Amino acid sequence: MAVQSKDSYSIEHKPLHVGQLANLKLFDSVSGLVGAESITFGKGVVRNGNKIKLAANASEAQKFLGVVMYELNRAVESIEDGKVEANSDATVITMGDIAVRAETSTNVGDAVYLVYGSSGRGNFSNSATSAQILDSWEWKTATSAGAIGVIGLKANIILPVASE
Repeated sequence: MAVQSKDSYSIEHKPLHVGQLANLKLFDSVSGLVGAESITFGKGVVRNGNKIKLAANASEAQKFLGVVMYELNRAVESIEDGKVEANSDATVITMGDIAVRAETSTNVGDAVYLVYGSSGRGNFSNSATSAQILDSWEWKTATSAGAIGVIGLKANIILPVASE
């Protein structure tokens, strides 16, 4: 007799965690060394020399690199789950659909803004208040303020092809 379960054994986990890839679409990532302060999974980061950090102002937010990926295989070095410790390496998603914390209620197709203000720094919104627009990104899901939503590159963006 077959074993039956009410649970699904899908490769996609639910509910989403901040920083988790939202689906099995193609994604791209880079590695980065976290600076002096730890960074929670799912936060938007910028390059700071050879390290990554949360943006503190508009000019830093313009140098958006990507979103810190949720991973438990190498980034968590403390008892606290959900962040990359200072001076540890992290994977940053630069292209792909990824779950993030929404500072404001969003709709599908809304513009994505990286929050650099003291409240919600590194989170994302659809409002320019203490935030920098990310021109090539959009909200892929509708969500309420404080909840997890998905952002990704706009569908009409054409990525450059490397020449041979």
